[in-house]
Amino acid sequence: MAGIEAMRTTGLTKSQQARRTRMVEAATRLAAEGGYDAVQMREVAAEADVALGTLYRYFPSKEYLLVSLMMQEMEKLVGRMSERPPRGDTPIERLVDVMGRANRALQRQPKVSAAMVRALVSGETEIAPLVSRNRDMMSEMIAVALATPELTREQEAAVEVLAGVWLSALVGWIGGVTPASAVMTKLEQAARLVL
Repeated sequence: MAGIEAMRTTGLTKSQQARRTRMVEAATRLAAEGGYDAVQMREVAAEADVALGTLYRYFPSKEYLLVSLMMQEMEKLVGRMSERPPRGDTPIERLVDVMGRANRALQRQPKVSAAMVRALVSGETEIAPLVSRNRDMMSEMIAVALATPELTREQEAAVEVLAGVWLSALVGWIGGVTPASAVMTKLEQAARLVL
Protein backbone atom coordinates (compact mmCIF):
# COMPACT_ATOMS: atom_id res chain seq x y z
CA MET A 1 0.00 0.00 0.00
CA ALA A 2 1.47 3.38 -1.01
CA GLY A 3 0.50 5.03 2.27
CA ILE A 4 2.40 2.54 4.37
CA GLU A 5 5.45 2.83 2.12
CA ALA A 6 5.41 6.61 2.38
CA MET A 7 5.53 6.45 6.19
CA ARG A 8 8.49 4.10 6.39
CA THR A 9 11.79 5.78 6.98
CA THR A 10 13.87 2.62 7.06
CA GLY A 11 15.51 1.90 3.76
CA LEU A 12 15.77 5.56 2.84
CA THR A 13 19.17 6.87 1.84
CA LYS A 14 20.68 9.65 3.94
CA SER A 15 19.68 12.23 1.34
CA GLN A 16 16.12 10.86 1.17
CA GLN A 17 15.87 10.91 4.97
CA ALA A 18 17.18 14.50 5.01
CA ARG A 19 14.62 15.47 2.36
CA ARG A 20 11.81 13.82 4.33
CA THR A 21 12.95 15.59 7.49
CA ARG A 22 12.95 18.95 5.70
CA MET A 23 9.39 18.34 4.51
CA VAL A 24 8.14 17.42 7.98
CA GLU A 25 9.94 20.40 9.52
CA ALA A 26 8.45 22.72 6.89
CA ALA A 27 4.95 21.43 7.67
CA THR A 28 5.63 21.94 11.37
CA ARG A 29 6.73 25.55 10.84
CA LEU A 30 3.71 26.32 8.68
CA ALA A 31 1.33 24.73 11.19
CA ALA A 32 2.99 26.63 14.05
CA GLU A 33 2.38 29.89 12.20
CA GLY A 34 -1.14 29.35 10.93
CA GLY A 35 -2.52 25.99 12.01
CA TYR A 36 -4.09 23.38 9.77
CA ASP A 37 -5.14 25.77 7.01
CA ALA A 38 -1.60 27.14 6.65
CA VAL A 39 -0.23 23.72 5.74
CA GLN A 40 -0.64 23.80 1.97
CA MET A 41 1.31 21.23 -0.02
CA ARG A 42 2.75 23.85 -2.40
CA GLU A 43 3.93 25.91 0.55
CA VAL A 44 5.45 22.87 2.25
CA ALA A 45 7.31 21.94 -0.94
CA ALA A 46 8.59 25.49 -1.39
CA GLU A 47 9.61 25.79 2.27
CA ALA A 48 11.39 22.40 2.14
CA ASP A 49 13.00 23.24 -1.22
CA VAL A 50 11.63 20.16 -2.97
CA ALA A 51 9.47 19.69 -6.03
CA LEU A 52 5.75 19.33 -5.36
CA GLY A 53 5.83 15.87 -6.98
CA THR A 54 8.59 14.82 -4.59
CA LEU A 55 6.51 15.91 -1.61
CA TYR A 56 3.55 13.88 -2.89
CA ARG A 57 5.76 10.79 -3.34
CA TYR A 58 6.61 10.91 0.36
CA PHE A 59 3.24 12.16 1.60
CA PRO A 60 0.18 11.64 -0.65
CA SER A 61 -1.87 14.36 1.09
CA LYS A 62 -1.74 17.11 3.68
CA GLU A 63 -3.57 14.86 6.12
CA TYR A 64 -1.04 12.10 5.56
CA LEU A 65 1.81 14.52 6.18
CA LEU A 66 0.29 15.85 9.41
CA VAL A 67 -0.61 12.40 10.75
CA SER A 68 2.94 11.28 9.89
CA LEU A 69 4.18 14.20 11.97
CA MET A 70 1.90 13.11 14.81
CA MET A 71 3.27 9.56 14.57
CA GLN A 72 6.79 10.93 14.81
CA GLU A 73 5.87 12.92 17.94
CA MET A 74 4.13 9.90 19.50
CA GLU A 75 7.21 7.76 18.84
CA LYS A 76 9.34 10.34 20.66
CA LEU A 77 6.96 10.23 23.64
CA VAL A 78 7.01 6.43 23.77
CA GLY A 79 10.82 6.53 23.57
CA ARG A 80 11.05 9.00 26.44
CA MET A 81 8.83 6.75 28.55
CA SER A 82 11.32 3.91 28.24
CA GLU A 83 14.06 6.31 29.40
CA ARG A 84 11.94 7.74 32.21
CA PRO A 85 9.26 5.25 33.29
CA PRO A 86 5.90 6.52 34.55
CA ARG A 87 5.78 7.64 38.17
CA GLY A 88 3.13 6.58 40.63
CA ASP A 89 2.20 3.74 42.93
CA THR A 90 -1.12 2.87 41.30
CA PRO A 91 -2.11 2.36 37.66
CA ILE A 92 -4.20 5.54 37.81
CA GLU A 93 -1.27 7.60 39.17
CA ARG A 94 1.01 6.21 36.44
CA LEU A 95 -1.66 6.88 33.81
CA VAL A 96 -2.01 10.48 34.98
CA ASP A 97 1.79 10.87 34.76
CA VAL A 98 1.98 9.42 31.24
CA MET A 99 -1.00 11.34 29.90
CA GLY A 100 0.20 14.50 31.62
CA ARG A 101 3.51 14.23 29.78
CA ALA A 102 1.76 13.63 26.47
CA ASN A 103 -0.66 16.52 26.95
CA ARG A 104 2.11 18.93 28.00
CA ALA A 105 4.01 17.98 24.86
CA LEU A 106 0.93 18.65 22.72
CA GLN A 107 0.26 21.99 24.39
CA ARG A 108 3.78 23.31 23.73
CA GLN A 109 2.76 24.00 20.14
CA PRO A 110 -1.03 24.22 20.20
CA LYS A 111 -1.46 25.16 16.53
CA VAL A 112 0.71 22.24 15.41
CA SER A 113 -1.12 19.86 17.74
CA ALA A 114 -4.50 21.11 16.56
CA ALA A 115 -3.43 20.59 12.94
CA MET A 116 -2.25 17.04 13.70
CA VAL A 117 -5.44 16.09 15.55
CA ARG A 118 -7.63 17.65 12.86
CA ALA A 119 -5.81 15.58 10.22
CA LEU A 120 -6.09 12.47 12.39
CA VAL A 121 -9.89 12.73 12.55
CA SER A 122 -10.35 13.92 8.96
CA GLY A 123 -11.87 10.63 7.83
CA GLU A 124 -9.52 10.35 4.84
CA THR A 125 -9.37 6.66 3.94
CA GLU A 126 -5.78 6.85 2.68
CA ILE A 127 -4.56 7.61 6.19
CA ALA A 128 -6.52 4.79 7.86
CA PRO A 129 -3.38 2.67 8.45
CA LEU A 130 -1.69 5.63 10.13
CA VAL A 131 -4.76 6.42 12.22
CA SER A 132 -4.85 2.80 13.33
CA ARG A 133 -1.14 2.87 14.21
CA ASN A 134 -1.62 6.15 16.07
CA ARG A 135 -4.43 4.65 18.12
CA ASP A 136 -2.19 1.64 18.83
CA MET A 137 0.52 4.00 20.07
CA MET A 138 -1.98 5.84 22.30
CA SER A 139 -3.03 2.45 23.67
CA GLU A 140 0.62 1.44 24.11
CA MET A 141 1.28 4.56 26.19
CA ILE A 142 -1.71 3.75 28.39
CA ALA A 143 -0.62 0.11 28.70
CA VAL A 144 2.87 1.25 29.80
CA ALA A 145 1.20 3.23 32.56
CA LEU A 146 -0.63 0.11 33.76
CA ALA A 147 2.79 -1.56 34.12
CA THR A 148 1.62 -5.13 33.83
CA PRO A 149 3.58 -7.73 31.85
CA GLU A 150 0.50 -8.90 29.98
CA LEU A 151 -2.86 -7.20 29.76
CA THR A 152 -6.00 -9.13 30.55
CA ARG A 153 -8.95 -8.91 28.18
CA GLU A 154 -10.62 -6.48 30.57
CA GLN A 155 -7.50 -4.30 30.71
CA GLU A 156 -7.26 -4.31 26.91
CA ALA A 157 -10.87 -3.11 26.75
CA ALA A 158 -10.11 -0.42 29.35
CA VAL A 159 -7.09 0.73 27.33
CA GLU A 160 -9.28 1.01 24.21
CA VAL A 161 -11.86 3.05 26.12
CA LEU A 162 -9.20 5.36 27.57
CA ALA A 163 -7.58 5.89 24.16
CA GLY A 164 -11.01 6.85 22.82
CA VAL A 165 -11.62 9.25 25.70
CA TRP A 166 -8.19 10.80 25.14
CA LEU A 167 -8.83 11.33 21.44
CA SER A 168 -12.30 12.71 22.14
CA ALA A 169 -10.90 15.14 24.71
CA LEU A 170 -8.21 16.26 22.23
CA VAL A 171 -10.86 16.88 19.57
CA GLY A 172 -12.83 18.90 22.12
CA TRP A 173 -9.68 20.87 22.98
CA ILE A 174 -8.82 21.77 19.38
CA GLY A 175 -12.46 22.66 18.73
CA GLY A 176 -12.53 25.04 21.67
CA VAL A 177 -15.12 22.96 23.54
CA THR A 178 -12.77 21.49 26.15
CA PRO A 179 -10.17 23.66 27.90
CA ALA A 180 -6.64 22.22 27.84
CA SER A 181 -6.77 21.75 31.60
CA ALA A 182 -9.91 19.61 31.30
CA VAL A 183 -8.28 17.05 28.99
CA MET A 184 -6.43 15.52 31.94
CA THR A 185 -9.50 15.74 34.18
CA LYS A 186 -11.54 13.77 31.63
CA LEU A 187 -8.83 11.12 31.34
CA GLU A 188 -8.48 10.75 35.09
CA GLN A 189 -12.26 10.46 35.53
CA ALA A 190 -12.44 7.82 32.80
CA ALA A 191 -9.51 5.92 34.31
CA ARG A 192 -11.20 5.82 37.70
CA LEU A 193 -14.36 4.47 36.07
CA VAL A 194 -12.76 1.73 33.97
CA LEU A 195 -9.73 0.65 36.00
